Amino acid sequence: MDHDTRERIKILNEKGILDISGAGFHTPTEFAAEHLFYVAWSSCYECSRLYSVKREFLDFYSVICVLDGQMEVCYEGKKIPVKKDELILLDFRKPHSYRCVSDRLTKWEMVFKGNESEAYYNLITEKWGHKFVLTGKLKETIKKLRQELDSSFPQDHNISMRIHAMFCSMISQNEVSVSPPVREAMNYIYNHYGEQVQISEIAEHVSLSRYYFTRLFRKETGRTPNEYLAEVRINFAREMLIEKILPVAEIAERCGFANTSHFTRFFREKTGQTPAAFRKSFNLME
Repeated sequence: MDHDTRERIKILNEKGILDISGAGFHTPTEFAAEHLFYVAWSSCYECSRLYSVKREFLDFYSVICVLDGQMEVCYEGKKIPVKKDELILLDFRKPHSYRCVSDRLTKWEMVFKGNESEAYYNLITEKWGHKFVLTGKLKETIKKLRQELDSSFPQDHNISMRIHAMFCSMISQNEVSVSPPVREAMNYIYNHYGEQVQISEIAEHVSLSRYYFTRLFRKETGRTPNEYLAEVRINFAREMLIEKILPVAEIAERCGFANTSHFTRFFREKTGQTPAAFRKSFNLME
């Protein structure tokens, strides 16, 4: 079904819809449906005050992002207001309803399933509830997810990766804040990961001894500064392998590795794949 046809469809049981745009329905591959997170549909809705939806059951999970206006969600015996720049995570297998409570409502909705959706849903909602602020990494992740879904040929591996990143962003948005020295050290690593960074250099930057800094960093983050630096480098390498058509050798240099061989060994140790195999799995050629 093409986008123009999808946009002309009138959803008769959902009054108050003024316009629908975006990807619409998506059919995942058999592999994606069995092994990955996958999306059944996603669309952007322009609604009036007449907009109201009530369901008993739909065998999917959903993310609804309010882009403008305000809606009210009735879920698990609670009325949850969701306003502009907020997101709500729901299990549509439970009775639910939602409606527009402003003159106009613009919302983006994604219905998804697969992989560890239930486990992540339970982990997140039991700790932090259903509503999140659409800002920072979470906002950027949703933006990239929408771009992938709205592209001419959305890739299931990319969609799955973005949904996983969405869950990670929800978790990081609510994690306990670290102390100012550790936060500053994390920012320093983030900004200098492509250089030959030394732990003593980071400790000096935050005005702590190397010994005390290493203990404090591990206590508050659960990993050593070197482990965190490795994570940052690997994550940036993944992004470059997927989103930019750069040679592996150049990615190794940009991510602070001494040479391609070192990068390849380290990447395989951390991910179980070589950089070339990782790139190939996302349908990108070396």
